[in-house]
Amino acid sequence: MTQYRYQLDKSSKKFHCPECGKKRFVQYIDNETGEYTESHYGRCDREQECAYHLSPMNTTIDYSKYQFPIKQNTKPSKIKMDILNSTLKNYEINPMVQYLYSKYDREKVDEVVLKYKIGTANLYDGSIVYWQIDDVGDIRSGKIMPYDKHTGKRSKNNSGNGLVNWVHSVLNIPDFNLKQCLYGLHLLKNNPKTIALVESEKTSLIMSLELPQYTWMATGSNSGFKHEYLEPLKNIAIVAYPDKGEFANWEQKAKELNVTGFNIRVSNKLENIDYKEGWDLVDAIEYEDTAGNPSVETSNPYKTHRNKPSNNL
Repeated sequence: MTQYRYQLDKSSKKFHCPECGKKRFVQYIDNETGEYTESHYGRCDREQECAYHLSPMNTTIDYSKYQFPIKQNTKPSKIKMDILNSTLKNYEINPMVQYLYSKYDREKVDEVVLKYKIGTANLYDGSIVYWQIDDVGDIRSGKIMPYDKHTGKRSKNNSGNGLVNWVHSVLNIPDFNLKQCLYGLHLLKNNPKTIALVESEKTSLIMSLELPQYTWMATGSNSGFKHEYLEPLKNIAIVAYPDKGEFANWEQKAKELNVTGFNIRVSNKLENIDYKEGWDLVDAIEYEDTAGNPSVETSNPYKTHRNKPSNNL
């Protein structure tokens, strides 16, 4: 059976339709990321009264004919701090923390766990919670993701898509308005000199162990490299590391953002080496270690933090 890149959300969750404004709108999901696409992609289930349907697979539609009303609730919802604090434990069932323990000094991992406020969820028999905390300390939500604790790879469903959920969805918080921010954005309070930006939250954690002299943040998805997420970093030097194959896309977006006052440099390190499409810095590190060659990104004294491979892995 053909696996399409995008599909309409099969859950019961509905949004405000960009055409009629009624909360009857079903958004598309990107099967590669497990997340919603841009908010104007979807179908209104008021087929007779509205009939709005815009697919991310159709790039020829004239969007200008649609009037997108301002949502009634534009203020981001927040998660209470005591909910976050309740997840800061049970690391013995947290597959990502256990994976990091197998690769790096336990003391260094504990520092990262504390720094990024890594949480643990019971969902999927033990998962990491990537808490998204903004630059003023508000908790936007937490992304729940399971991994294989031995390989550090994401756990997938029967369709081959990575499993993912959100704290506000699991808690069934009514009328929750999720407005995501960069993962690690709360670290701005430490007045970092340079931000290193990647796509994956996992990669930001591992790179903070490999190169701790930078403040590592993550967009959470390829589509997260945009003004809405990056606005708090406007006066700070940013080095962005897109996944292999996304350099041209991020470079173009960076040029557009830099005109408005940003200071973003996009690294093409992964593009200039024969890595696989979609690989990120961590994939490159693992490959170089296996090949016995020094990594182009991590030939530095911090690399000695890594443990020797365990025979139990």
